[in-house]
Amino acid sequence: MELIVITHPEILSEEAGIVNRLFAHGLARLHVRKPKATETELRIWLEQIDPQFRGRIALHQHHELAHEFGITGLHFTEKNRLTQSEETLEILKSDGFTISTSTHDPEELERLSHRFDYAFLGPVFDSISKAGYSAKVPPDFRLQKHNYPNQVIALGGIDAENLKSALEMGFDGAAVLGSIWQNPDNAVAQFENLKSLQLSLKSSQHPSSQQSSFQQSSCIPRLKPGAIDFALEIDVFEQKQIGSKAKAVHCPGFQPGDPEKKDAADFIDKLHFISNETGTMSHIDSIRLALEAGCRWIQLRVKNRPEEEVLPIAWEATQLCDRYEAKLIINDFPRVALAVEAHGLHLGLTDMPIPEARAFVGEKMVIGGTANTWDDIVRRIGEGADYIGLGPFRFTNTKQNLSPILGIGGYSALMHQMRQAGHSTPIIAIGGITSDDIRGLREAGLYGVAMSGALIAAADPQKTFYQIQQALC
Repeated sequence: MELIVITHPEILSEEAGIVNRLFAHGLARLHVRKPKATETELRIWLEQIDPQFRGRIALHQHHELAHEFGITGLHFTEKNRLTQSEETLEILKSDGFTISTSTHDPEELERLSHRFDYAFLGPVFDSISKAGYSAKVPPDFRLQKHNYPNQVIALGGIDAENLKSALEMGFDGAAVLGSIWQNPDNAVAQFENLKSLQLSLKSSQHPSSQQSSFQQSSCIPRLKPGAIDFALEIDVFEQKQIGSKAKAVHCPGFQPGDPEKKDAADFIDKLHFISNETGTMSHIDSIRLALEAGCRWIQLRVKNRPEEEVLPIAWEATQLCDRYEAKLIINDFPRVALAVEAHGLHLGLTDMPIPEARAFVGEKMVIGGTANTWDDIVRRIGEGADYIGLGPFRFTNTKQNLSPILGIGGYSALMHQMRQAGHSTPIIAIGGITSDDIRGLREAGLYGVAMSGALIAAADPQKTFYQIQQALC
């Protein structure tokens, strides 16, 4: 069950700071609804939001500010929705926006455009923030989506007392306003209370006798004290694992974890983008640039940070990749990959062994591994890697403790050994690769390439992406 927070309709003096704390405590989506705010007032408010969190915002007013602040969500009121053409909505979707709307009539779901990713329906209960704004549905209401295939979110009067009732009505999530902002000084505590209740409600839907894979796995170190939010996010995934479908589903014919996968190459992209962070660009900024250029296989590679700091970045990367229908791979952190239901996990040579990771994350997640030598390749194949990242090709500033450079000659020799041994695991070249290198690498027998700086530093990333794709064909 999704939990969305809507801002106070007025601009409060300490509201932006509270919002930043809500994001830091795991809020995945904030709807900014300021109906009386001017564009200038809203811009000043948005400037106070930490840039790393802006991708989790949906704007109700002044949609023109979205591009300026890297905002990815646009919400349309019932009135505004009626003025939007299907063509306009399609353009917004193709631009990477998540779009949502509101309705007061359950029957309206039958006529609602499927281009809306989710819809608010309410008020489900008597409003907390609006006096006299009474529930529009009966207490015994059961949600019927009719032909609408996407999420329907309960709105109106949601608090700790009735969150369970909203879940029992069949809603996919809840949007809260009054229960958060009726006492702004207590907003974070109220959110944590609702979030904890949300998790307990999820837990109660499943047999309590089943032990989660997280609890069973002794090879995963426990979180250090105080990492409560990360543990809660992990618990979200654990409950989804018991009796529910997983998000990362492979195509028929590809069985992850198979040492020799004849068809694996058909399901591993030839271009892997590796996120990077510079003085002027965050990991999320680099991922957004790659997605806008056309990349659809994204690896989040965050180094030298604890996993509880990586998790919020991974959630934001997940939301971005979902909007572009891209695959997200998490580097180094199995528990983070599990928590955000990533498409895959990539492990370095000093990280958790692939068989242990496979037992932890399950059979439906792609697992790739790093290799620098022939012995590494043999080890990775024996472990059941779905693909191997082999490098470095040349010197690169994006990686510390660089192994000896392979160059074209090194790759050619290793790929010859692959053929002689009859191995077919896809090999991805990595390390300082540019678009000019790709044809030579492909001729040497490489399946694909992993790139970062070549796209980030490109004057025209879309043109560079096109050149890369042409070279990979």
